[in-house]
Amino acid sequence: MDENNPVVTFTINPSLDINAAVDALEPVKKMRCSNVMIDPGGGGINVSRTITRLGGNSTAVFLAGGSTGKSIETMLDEEGVKSAAVALDGTTRQNIAVQEKKTGDQYRFALPGPEISEQEWQQCLDKAAEQGRAADYVVASGSLPPGAPDDLYARLAARFQDSPARIVLDTSGDALKHALDQDVYLIKPNQRELEYVCGCSLDREEDQEKVCRDMIAKGKCEVLVLTLGKDGALLTSENEQIRIPGHKVDEVSSIGAGDSFVGAMVLALQQNEKLTDALLYGMAAGTATLMTEATQLCRREDTQKLYKKYQEICRQVQCRTS
Repeated sequence: MDENNPVVTFTINPSLDINAAVDALEPVKKMRCSNVMIDPGGGGINVSRTITRLGGNSTAVFLAGGSTGKSIETMLDEEGVKSAAVALDGTTRQNIAVQEKKTGDQYRFALPGPEISEQEWQQCLDKAAEQGRAADYVVASGSLPPGAPDDLYARLAARFQDSPARIVLDTSGDALKHALDQDVYLIKPNQRELEYVCGCSLDREEDQEKVCRDMIAKGKCEVLVLTLGKDGALLTSENEQIRIPGHKVDEVSSIGAGDSFVGAMVLALQQNEKLTDALLYGMAAGTATLMTEATQLCRREDTQKLYKKYQEICRQVQCRTS
């Protein structure tokens, strides 16, 4: 393995995330913003940021265009996150999140990415294949921009069929459906995303468990982690199925919580931790991110404390650790 590239992330629709607060949301009136924060964003980029924050090593592959693309590259460099950007003719999108101080409610506005050409997404696939050829894990995460084919993540997975790298996927809709026809190691859908794949309701725990077991049996992936928000997560593999309840904390912002979950879990797996322990570490990082403002992601000290808490929860529910 190339020690410089143990985990490679792939973000085809990155963003520059702008977060602010206002006293109250009102129409027409100019609202003065405070607590302004600007961070690089997009699924895979946040996964790489999380891995770096937790002491790991990751390279982020992504499309970057215009001033926002340059800003993302600069910010990642300042955070110590390695990047391999692919030039984009358009301008990388921005996302906006506004918190209303009066109610504490957060409003998130996700702008569409610029339309990308076939040449651009092909070049991004090529870059990911180059960076990830000797990696342990390649993580594809986030939405697809206009111009990208629905089977883009399936095409990415196909690039690694003869590679030692394990493919981890965190996306939704048709992009997820297509990718499951390839050799994918781990997927992390939430309930709504998995319901779209199976075409069924998953409100009942027994239905969640059956669908997850069926997908593993059909070879759709080797590990399926169904995230359930405040209700925790359900992990299913060939040999085990484990449900871990969530741990309540004072939530500040949910932005990036799922990405932190993936980043921490993949880091633990890359460091040869057992599957259950990797799940608990992912849950700890996801929960820790809820405690930080805007897109600040998890703090290492919070993640370690919550990891111990989740280990305690695991013992209480008598979950298996091997």
